[in-house]
Amino acid sequence: MKVLLTGGTGFVGGRLAQLLNNEGHEVLLVSRRAGADFNWSDASLSAGVQAADAVIHLAGAGILDKRWSAAYKRELVESRLCTTRQLAELAAKHGTGCFLTASAIGYYGPSEVEGLEESAPASNDFLGKLCGDWEAAAEAAREAGIRTASVRIGVVLGQGGGALSRMLTPFKLGLGGPLGSGRQWMSWIHLDDLCGIFLALLSKDSCQGAYNGTAPHPVRMGEFTKTLGRVLRRPAVLPVPGFAMKLLLGESADVLLRGQHVVPKRVLEEGFVFRFPELEPALRDLTA
Repeated sequence: MKVLLTGGTGFVGGRLAQLLNNEGHEVLLVSRRAGADFNWSDASLSAGVQAADAVIHLAGAGILDKRWSAAYKRELVESRLCTTRQLAELAAKHGTGCFLTASAIGYYGPSEVEGLEESAPASNDFLGKLCGDWEAAAEAAREAGIRTASVRIGVVLGQGGGALSRMLTPFKLGLGGPLGSGRQWMSWIHLDDLCGIFLALLSKDSCQGAYNGTAPHPVRMGEFTKTLGRVLRRPAVLPVPGFAMKLLLGESADVLLRGQHVVPKRVLEEGFVFRFPELEPALRDLTA
């Protein structure tokens, strides 16, 4: 299968591209970087979608890459909604086989409710509205009868990027600890399991709609840092106060200080088998 992949040079997309190639798919990369198969100009993107059997759209500005100024909020919105609409319209025009997009568990908003499933409503905060609009931006593809699915991604643990890579240095120096109270839920997933979900959705013709891209067993932040300290054989007793996070990150600190307990109900119902359903084996695999 020919798969047009956006965000294929990033943390998640780079690994997904590798696994797609390993399974015998031909990956067509969309990027502003030199050497990509296609770029974001209208003509090039149209040619890419026309050449592909499926589209996987992962591109978008990083949620925690910058402080949430008004300008960066606009960038977060535009980098997701505009590109998704553009691709969805092209998929509808060219009759693409399926259209898979990223979303995020920010859809649900901060919550202490346990077991949030895909049927839970979107939050009314900035991230909830952003994710809801992001998923809705694929409407042109859905209306054209294209099989469309979105993956609401949790905290991705992997090598070479993401949350874990930022945490390893202070933990290895014995300076690690929970963020804020440590009581907030952390709905995490191993990078290879997340990529495996995209591969499963790509291959199964019955899959459409929203799917939670999280491991089956979320943990509280305190348990996560305690487990990481144990795996690294380092103490994990130096908490980062919530007020310090607020000073550093502003409004976006709430993403880290207030969590959600999200479960991948629909993925499990489809028969997907997680390689790393539990946290400690996942961390041992990634820090070996």
